[in-house]
Amino acid sequence: MSPLQNLLGAFAAPNAPAWSAFDAVAGVQWRDAKPQDNPDATGPDTSHYRSGNLLLAGFGVVDVPDGKTGDEAGTRQDNEGNVGVTLNGDAEAVQSIVLVKFYPSDNYQEIIQHQLGGDASVKPAGGSCELDFGTTAANTQKNAFYQIQLGARLPPVFAEAYVDEDGGNQGPGSTTFVFYRSKPAQRMAAMRCKET
Repeated sequence: MSPLQNLLGAFAAPNAPAWSAFDAVAGVQWRDAKPQDNPDATGPDTSHYRSGNLLLAGFGVVDVPDGKTGDEAGTRQDNEGNVGVTLNGDAEAVQSIVLVKFYPSDNYQEIIQHQLGGDASVKPAGGSCELDFGTTAANTQKNAFYQIQLGARLPPVFAEAYVDEDGGNQGPGSTTFVFYRSKPAQRMAAMRCKET
């Protein structure tokens, strides 16, 4: 099983999984040994976080930013599928998972499906979003929503995917996947996404 499927398998438990459920997920390298306090939290579901990395299948080697800033900034070679992972949650349990990879890739469903075994399915749950979240501006990030069924015995998880075409001086743009335990219906409604 792929690192992402292992991660989502821990996430898709019937009840919100404890932070410790992710300690030994195969294929994920944690930078944070335990959950950290999030000073930028917007609510209890993001009061803590834990970050790491995993590798998505189906990508090749590309130039990515080397992490330095200013005049020192340059690039290094890495697999495009080497993504940052952040678990977000409250003090007790993980409520959402965020993956960020360099380069915009809007074939979201294909990328997710490529990480999953044969018995898992990815179905569109909403797309053609009219607005960027929290604004009245037109949706420029190609947001789309999906329902992921990992197996007959696990409840579905939901994914939101979007791109940032312009990384500015920070790099080559990015693709973000956010995984939720329940359908983010309020978010979809606020963005005027069409149910599919």
